[in-house]
Amino acid sequence: MKTSLSLLTAGILSAFSANASDLVISGVIDGPLTGGIPKAVELYVVNDIADLSVYGIGTANNGGGTDGVEFTFPADSASAGSYIYVASEIDGFTTFFGSAPDYDSSAMGINGDDAIELFQNDAVVDTFGAIDVDGSGETWEYTDGWAYRKDGETANSGTFDAANWTFSGTDALDGEGTNTAAATAFPAGTFSTEGGGEVVVEPEVPTVELGECSTDATLISAIQGSDDASAEVGNSHIVEAVITGFRADGFFIQEETVQSDDDATTSEGLFVDGSTDIEAGHIIRLYGEVGENYGLTTLTMDADVTPADCGASDDVLTTELAMPYDVDLETLEGMLVSVTDATVTSQNNLWRYGELVVSDSIKRQPSDVAAPLSEAYEAAVEAAEASLLTIEDDNSNSYPDDISYFPTFSYANAIRVGDTVTAAGPLNYSFGTYRINPTDVISVTSGREANPVVTEGNLSIATFNVLNYFNGEVTDSGEVTFDYDANRGAEDETEFALQEGRIVEAIVGLNADVVGLMEIENDGFGDDSAIQALVTAINAELAEEEQYTFVSTADSSIIGTDAITVGLLYRASVVVPAGDAQIVDMPIQQIDEDSVAQMRAALVQTFTHVESEKTFAVAVNHFKSKGSECAEDLAEDVSDTDVIQGSCNALRVSAAITLAEALADESMPERVLILGDLNAYSAEDPVALLTDYTPEDRGYTIKTAINTDMDEGESVEVETSYGYHNLAEEFDADGYSYWYYGTEQVGSLDHVLASEAFLADAVDGAHWNINSPEVYQLTYDQALTYYPDEDGYAFTDVGPYKSSDHDPFIATFSLEADVEEVEEEDDDNDSGGSMGVILAFMAAMLGFRRRTTAK
Repeated sequence: MKTSLSLLTAGILSAFSANASDLVISGVIDGPLTGGIPKAVELYVVNDIADLSVYGIGTANNGGGTDGVEFTFPADSASAGSYIYVASEIDGFTTFFGSAPDYDSSAMGINGDDAIELFQNDAVVDTFGAIDVDGSGETWEYTDGWAYRKDGETANSGTFDAANWTFSGTDALDGEGTNTAAATAFPAGTFSTEGGGEVVVEPEVPTVELGECSTDATLISAIQGSDDASAEVGNSHIVEAVITGFRADGFFIQEETVQSDDDATTSEGLFVDGSTDIEAGHIIRLYGEVGENYGLTTLTMDADVTPADCGASDDVLTTELAMPYDVDLETLEGMLVSVTDATVTSQNNLWRYGELVVSDSIKRQPSDVAAPLSEAYEAAVEAAEASLLTIEDDNSNSYPDDISYFPTFSYANAIRVGDTVTAAGPLNYSFGTYRINPTDVISVTSGREANPVVTEGNLSIATFNVLNYFNGEVTDSGEVTFDYDANRGAEDETEFALQEGRIVEAIVGLNADVVGLMEIENDGFGDDSAIQALVTAINAELAEEEQYTFVSTADSSIIGTDAITVGLLYRASVVVPAGDAQIVDMPIQQIDEDSVAQMRAALVQTFTHVESEKTFAVAVNHFKSKGSECAEDLAEDVSDTDVIQGSCNALRVSAAITLAEALADESMPERVLILGDLNAYSAEDPVALLTDYTPEDRGYTIKTAINTDMDEGESVEVETSYGYHNLAEEFDADGYSYWYYGTEQVGSLDHVLASEAFLADAVDGAHWNINSPEVYQLTYDQALTYYPDEDGYAFTDVGPYKSSDHDPFIATFSLEADVEEVEEEDDDNDSGGSMGVILAFMAAMLGFRRRTTAK
């Protein structure tokens, strides 16, 4: 435990010795830093305490009554005469006082009008503030200030009397408001610990002579030093350097090149906390105090010393950061840096905080690259975390009015994952990451594609998740409502129109002959059904020979029991159904006696290709999501490989086996395509089982789920796989279908897997990245609610982009008709026989449709 940092005075120590409680609340602070930190409680140890765990503290916010014990001290000992500090967080307290608190707890996120209770064995022994009174405007309020117990006052057993405390009043520490005397007496971090119960006012700092331009000044490199933190914290200096850029809370300065110390371990740049009218590109001479603000070395400009404009200068170095960078960015903190054609890996915070993350490449989910825990997997983990750099706007606002470095952002002019960016500006550091603050509008090269880039054959098949397409429910009065329990999609007709318009654009642009759908409303196949509404909307945009029909069940019953289901669209001019659709029910897992885990059934349809008369089957799937909870996830011995692959991995494994066994039936054609959202990345267990898994190659044996109707409810080891081929690996290995905000990495959850016979007919395959790389706020509901066109954002355009959160994958095939062999009768007919073969071959070729060759 510490001696007092300042909230109490040395004269108080003996006054508490006769107190009935061995621990008392001696002071509180609501700090002046951003966010009101430090927020802290000081407690004085009256007598030796062998076990602090009998004590705890709690708060009462805004007169809301007691919250009880919110923080219990650990079983530490404490010596009489020492002080204990509990802060809301560590860094702000340390920055303010120069020493870390003893403990931190979010319970201490108090304002200066909130009450605090000290408990001993769950009984209140001391109180600051009135528990049932909102302190705003009360005599004991000290917002952005402090309070400490007067000399001789003891613990109050819960009865608070403001007369026993000394208060700074509101705004005493931030310099705002009316308490200017307190602000002068208590600049940040200079509380006195002397004076027998009275606070001692620090002597006034003498007026600083700034001196003439180009005279002696401290070099920035000397302030920065070669360590992570400056050794000059708390010291004040005169500096003279070029202003290189502004933020709302200050500006950056950098030494002219001629003033560099030529030491690669020391930075030549610095952030100044303060404001000035001197322009960027001019040399400023100023005086300020060195500090560390959450890891960023800063110079807080003395407001009483007017800075000088020492003229313009362009003698400032900009350091190019080659991606991946191999330099310690601490050595460039505050300096001008640039990146050229850096790849956007995340824009998750673009519209929340004006931030982009860039690197040398997009970052892939490690389990999309290699089997969990393999060497290749571990290498992918390392690669996914390397060379990340943030580009941020010039303010700290949440949901800024625009992006300062890209003010023309819109639906038509977006920034996407995978785009390349060229930017330059000072290098900032905050929230644990290095950041470029661009001094100008950045250059963005978009990777958007108006259509999928794929070589076409005479058959194309695609998978597309339509993100909860619900077309509303018809009421008894004949009106359409979106207010019904099953609805997971649009909340009104306006939202639905935008959602549907984009999905239609995407499917028309996809231009596939067969389309497997996921997340469409499970309301059957009638005139008012979602799948009928979608087909009607798509066909309105197409010529008759390119229009779609949907597959329905034999009895028109719904598929499964979930609110969403899978579906199949097809062009009757290209393929026709051969027989009824089949439903493959997936395993149901008993989690406990009250709950089960289940997933959507698969839809299987066999088609005949009109041109070639060849048959093939398509199985559309939507496996259990990673965000669910299954029996294995509740076990105490969950394997690391299962944890890596997300919840319900074993149940997805069982689903993959169930599907593959159903498709192995002798009634199925040899050409089979498994497609859909398997909720498993490319190298995860379910995909491995369907493709080319062996336990030896994988490094572990895959297991099925427990408590299903498979294998008498037992989890069993699976030794073999089913031999399908992942067409993405064959034709678009670098592609992906999903970007996950939780890891800010890409991977494929959506797959098209071909049987051996179908692989032989495959021409090409490609992801069409129209959704996953796009900014989340472009989604139809977000765009309409927060960023409508009338506000100048133009987020509500109609196009294929951000029509869903998953990207479609399209595969193309060439199915050729069987050519009959013509026997040669004699030499005289040899020419005719050969010609017959040629004509048959030409006839087949004439039927070979090649709409576009874009690859």
